[in-house]
Amino acid sequence: MNPKELQEALERFLRIDSFPLGFKFIKSEDELPEKYRRADNLTICQAYNLARRYGWTVFFDKNTTCPIGLVGYGFTKPDELYESGELAYDAGYAISKEVGKKFEEAVVKLEEKYLGCLVAPLNRMKEVDFVVVYGNAAQILRLVHATLYDVGGAFETRILGRGACTEFLEAYVYRKPRLVIPCYGDRLFGLTQDSEIAFSFPFEMGEKIAKNLEETHRRGIRYPIPTTALRLRMILPESYEKSAENMKK
Repeated sequence: MNPKELQEALERFLRIDSFPLGFKFIKSEDELPEKYRRADNLTICQAYNLARRYGWTVFFDKNTTCPIGLVGYGFTKPDELYESGELAYDAGYAISKEVGKKFEEAVVKLEEKYLGCLVAPLNRMKEVDFVVVYGNAAQILRLVHATLYDVGGAFETRILGRGACTEFLEAYVYRKPRLVIPCYGDRLFGLTQDSEIAFSFPFEMGEKIAKNLEETHRRGIRYPIPTTALRLRMILPESYEKSAENMKK
């Protein structure tokens, strides 16, 4: 399955209102497409939200501004402020710098070194390392269904509450899907809405995800959810019911 076909499946079965994204790590400028936009002096969450909202192809690297993303994506090494726990403490997430250190330790850090990362709607990508889909809770639930359909059990994840860009990255690092509650920064800087959550998975899972979305859809598990209320007889005011009966006669 190629990226375009995966996008078509995701949009068909999820009815999402922003583009499903492909992330591709770049080792040299020779790998960059002819047309793209740079995310210099922007946060990483701004970069991928530009892609998912406007359909742009965006490249981000060490010239982006969020230190959590810079360290997580392996563009830079952490400095003393980062390692001290100052960032999480100063931003209000941690009661102390000591607690702040634990926040930074929990952030996944890419060991491979890349020049940067390209992000765009799937149908504009030739190669993809991992996929990110935003939607409401019911839409993302369908991706949980698709993940578990042929294996059963329960879907396990962890929530950091900050650094959503690095939570997406875990799908690439650990080669398994990740349910993500977009962080405060994603909503503050990237304009992600209160009602939105997200899901990431390695691209090699795309065919399985698409197939299982189709299969569960065929068996009646769908989005939009076909609620029973529209198929039940409603209780109307007595005068309405009498009037309807009279007219039928």
